[in-house]
Amino acid sequence: KAAIPDIEKANRAANYLAVAMIYLKDNVLGYDGELKKEHVKERLLGHWGTCPAITLVYTHVNHLLKTQLESDPSLNMFYVVGPGHGAPAVLANLYLEDSIGHFDKKYEWSKEGIRQLIRGFSWPKGFPSHVNAETPGAIHEGGELGYALSVSFGAVMDNPDLIVTCIVGDGEAETGPTATAWHSYKYIDPKESGAVLPILNCNGYKISESTIFGNMSDDELVSLFSGYGYQVRIVQTMPHLHGDMIVSLRWAYTEIRRIQHAARSGNPLHKPRWPMIVLRTPKGMTAPEKMHGKQIVGTWRAHQVPLKNVVKDEEEWEAFKGWLESYKVKELISEDGRPCEEILRTLPREDRLMGRHPSTYKGRLHDLDRPAITDFGVEKAGEWKSCMQELGNYLAEVIKRNQHTFRIFSPDEMESNKLDKVFSVTRRNFQWDPFSVTDGRVIEVLSEHQCQGWMQGYTLTGRTALFPSYESFIGIVSEYPTSQSSKPKVV
Repeated sequence: KAAIPDIEKANRAANYLAVAMIYLKDNVLGYDGELKKEHVKERLLGHWGTCPAITLVYTHVNHLLKTQLESDPSLNMFYVVGPGHGAPAVLANLYLEDSIGHFDKKYEWSKEGIRQLIRGFSWPKGFPSHVNAETPGAIHEGGELGYALSVSFGAVMDNPDLIVTCIVGDGEAETGPTATAWHSYKYIDPKESGAVLPILNCNGYKISESTIFGNMSDDELVSLFSGYGYQVRIVQTMPHLHGDMIVSLRWAYTEIRRIQHAARSGNPLHKPRWPMIVLRTPKGMTAPEKMHGKQIVGTWRAHQVPLKNVVKDEEEWEAFKGWLESYKVKELISEDGRPCEEILRTLPREDRLMGRHPSTYKGRLHDLDRPAITDFGVEKAGEWKSCMQELGNYLAEVIKRNQHTFRIFSPDEMESNKLDKVFSVTRRNFQWDPFSVTDGRVIEVLSEHQCQGWMQGYTLTGRTALFPSYESFIGIVSEYPTSQSSKPKVV
């Protein structure tokens, strides 16, 4: 209970900044006199509806990190945001923890720094409307719906101390890649790898329609995800939302550590039930409830810009001013852009800030120890050998030399591609198969989407992976590796 007032202030500040990014270009904190219509951007662009939930999770994960580090100094976490179109919420929290300013002094804590962030959002030379490769702490971009969860699981493989919190929107949860990604835990060995905490945000709506998961009852959601192998906790007690989140995240953390401790002490649990949270919150909460007689909060109307005509419509203008004033931002952020002490108390120590996690921006953290390729060439001219079988011998040696920094993700094609020589030094990793060796370097699943997502998470956190496939099948996902290869972090 003692922490709730500080968390509430951090949450309120981030929500204010998110609204300001969508709407304002000047007088961004209200210190320059009365808000005027000339302070509003000419073009309003952004996605408000998902922002409050993203902020809620971010502030509470910070609190979890801060409180658990004393007893668990190896704990490190970062945040993967499936609804990356909610970039204002992510950027707001990164500003409050000074991670944006850490990498780009233009956005440091100052009157001009906060003005540049808010004015520049969705504007030339500023941050775009979706999370992108320049966003501190991000390894997954907004707009690529379906891959957040598999990217998160790829990141924790061979990262035993890492916990990735992954928020999945109930719109994204309707995609095929996400439907398969829930099964990723069946390939995670808790002895050698970290953990993912999935949070399904059921706000009920996408752009203009209700969602499948939003129309499922609590019992139906629990039945579905229990069948997938999860322990499910539902957070939806609006009057006590912060308290419920504190308890739920602590429960999830405790369950993760319990499963890992059993595996790492030689007594692994068979088919462990990993925790997940279903977060039921009204879409666009804290915005004006209604406008022109139509409901906004808790409907699809909150998805993008809830009040589209604040400059020309007096009713909307008054509602907009009341919306901004409801956050009482002057209690939260000083005129020179510095968050108040209560907000700073919610943050973990500097080397554990999620926006500065080294795995998310330092590139290749582990060089691949590669044998000389000439050692695997054909020695005698005219001697017939399969080039794929020779490649398999080469990869077997790569695996032997890189036991914790190299993996192969294959859509069930190792044998058919004649790469089976790797199984002379490793096995397949499938945790739910009692006959599988748990520390195998090869994961095979009949989904190119999962192989792509796992590989993205694994490689963007500094390791090396291989995704072999057929020419005719790889086109399913080929544009995604091409896209990701052009966007490595440069700091």
